Formats: sequence, structure tokens, C-alpha cells
Amino acid sequence: MKKAILSVAIALLSLGSVFAAPQFKGLSNKNGKTTIQIEFPASDLSSVTELKDWKLYNNDEELAAKKVSVTGHNGNRFVLEFKKLTEFENCRLTFTMNGKPVSMDIQSELITR
Repeated sequence: MKKAILSVAIALLSLGSVFAAPQFKGLSNKNGKTTIQIEFPASDLSSVTELKDWKLYNNDEELAAKKVSVTGHNGNRFVLEFKKLTEFENCRLTFTMNGKPVSMDIQSELITR
């Protein structure tokens, strides 16, 4: 019985870490710019001290974020502005969180929406 409870606890912890990643919320190409929104679970942000180096890679071109805004009830939604893109190919967003690199595959998110 103890082994079963321990197994369930480990499974729940591993699921929690999978869902704790930032989530893609949208992309807009209005007002002469490309805007990407991502959202972090509020519980993750309490342990984050630094988010920086926001970059968008598209078709082998590296674009630095022109502006980063924080919104949402808990300050957990980030709105990133880049120069306007007309085509999206092999698109991914990268940044560092507490000094560790993070990469999000935006291209696959665009295809599934």
C-alpha cells in the first residue's frame, strides 16, 4: 500500500512539473508589429527572479523583443512585441529564466490553432 501511495505521489509531482511550463496564448500581426502572448502559472512566477533575453527566431532570423509588457491578475501574462512578420517558418521563442535557457516552439502552436 505504501508503494502505491508513493507511486501516485511521484506521478502527480511529475505531472505538475510538465504543466508548469509557460503556455503560448496568442499571436497578433496588428498595428504594424507582431505581438506574442505567453502565460506562466502563477505558482512558477513566485520562484522566478529574472526573465530576460526575449528573442524570436523565424526563418533563421533572430529578432530581439522591442517591448515586454506584463499583464494579468497575477502579473503572469507576458506580451512581447517584435517587428512585423508576414510569414512564419520554423518560429520559436527563446528567453532565460533565472539564467537557464527556455525555448518555446511557436510554429507548432500556430499550426494547431
